[in-house]
Amino acid sequence: QFRRFQVTRPRDGTKYWVEVTLPRDWKPGNRLPGIIWFYPREYSTLTAYEQSRQSANINAFPAVPSARPASSMQLWVSQGYAFIQPDIPIYGEAGRMNDNYTRDLEENLDAVLDAAVDSGFVDRDKMGIGGHSYGAFSTVNAMTLMPNFKAGIAGDGMYNRTLTPFGFQSERRNFFQAKETYMDMSPFLRADKLAGALLLYHAWEDQNQGTAPMSSTRLFAALQGLGKPAALYMYPYEDHSVATYASDLDLWARWVAWMDVHVKNGGKVEAVRAVQP
Repeated sequence: QFRRFQVTRPRDGTKYWVEVTLPRDWKPGNRLPGIIWFYPREYSTLTAYEQSRQSANINAFPAVPSARPASSMQLWVSQGYAFIQPDIPIYGEAGRMNDNYTRDLEENLDAVLDAAVDSGFVDRDKMGIGGHSYGAFSTVNAMTLMPNFKAGIAGDGMYNRTLTPFGFQSERRNFFQAKETYMDMSPFLRADKLAGALLLYHAWEDQNQGTAPMSSTRLFAALQGLGKPAALYMYPYEDHSVATYASDLDLWARWVAWMDVHVKNGGKVEAVRAVQP
């Protein structure tokens, strides 16, 4: 089942779109564990955001190509989750949109979560979050800014913006021109505030200039030292997105187990213990 609706951000009335995929047998009133999977984008105006949505085909059916399961995140519904894909627009003056990144990220996700709960789709106390690359970076930001998520999945991200000192995404100012913004957007510097259990994964051969594998290994070391529930899996011979079927299957096995333990079953490891033959 598929739902598409707009949510409104309370502070300024800004509207943006959210897509929810539900298991085929879902019935109203059945609140499911939920997973938000997202990738924020920056806009200088509301009109620019609305124009970006004009190319979306609202009549298209979700595709689940069997050869690449990692690219078909709707597979979460097969495991009993409500799968939520929100637009998370970041607004600001041209060239300075990221000055509002953490504020807009938190407010937008709050509004998405409220709408999903009010619609009866999810249990507020059983929510996970995740993303890849810039979505991974934003996942860790969300988990260090908000207490709403029991677990997160973050892959091939950059978590310390001092390691990308000459720009990233749409940010064209360098670290020395926008030091406060770079620091504010670095969830590594708020690792002690992380709420929930974080599963990190990264490809050893990631050639993307802005997502060096060191970012994940250093964040994991910080979380380990702080006693935070976290894990890190590194994939050899893979680039910024995994390309092999074996890696896809390994990712999904770890993702589902992580969310089942920390989100669906409230930290009860025995609830997902493998059945012995």
